[in-house]
Amino acid sequence: MVPPGGKPELTALEQLRLGLQIMALRALGDLEAAEEAVQETLVRALEALRNGRPRDPEKLGAFVRGIARHVIADARHARQRSAPLEAVLESECGTSLDDPLAALVSDEERDLVRRALTELSAGDRDILHLSFFEGLTPVEIAERLGEPALRIRKRKSRALRRLRRAFSRGAGTCHELESSETDK
Repeated sequence: MVPPGGKPELTALEQLRLGLQIMALRALGDLEAAEEAVQETLVRALEALRNGRPRDPEKLGAFVRGIARHVIADARHARQRSAPLEAVLESECGTSLDDPLAALVSDEERDLVRRALTELSAGDRDILHLSFFEGLTPVEIAERLGEPALRIRKRKSRALRRLRRAFSRGAGTCHELESSETDK
């Protein structure tokens, strides 16, 4: 049954929301992360529906659960890749510092990062600024920029890859200069 003026694909997906929420909450153990996973799942499913998938409408539930499993796996991997800075410091240094960033990042490294950032496009810098300085999630950035969250995630990933490359080039140049100066 489609509500007056509603779209059938939205209604079908909304009926799956509660099951997806339970599935994501059980897997992730965090209500906020589960909500984000459900929203991402529904966005991907709606996009797939608009592209004619799944071919058999009777298999919509299984199709959407498959998408949810992938989204949840991505969320789990992202969580495993990030560790609190204090935990990293304590495991590597055996101590916690009042200002760990100051201890980890030298002036030279800050200059390298600034130079690497200048090599990025304005769009890349904007995505990284919104992510790391304003602390926005890809979903929040997507809402602000009017783009799909999946596209924002991809843009952020690519921007970080380009920043890494630019940083590595800059770091390599600095190390080459240091070694040539010590050889004199």
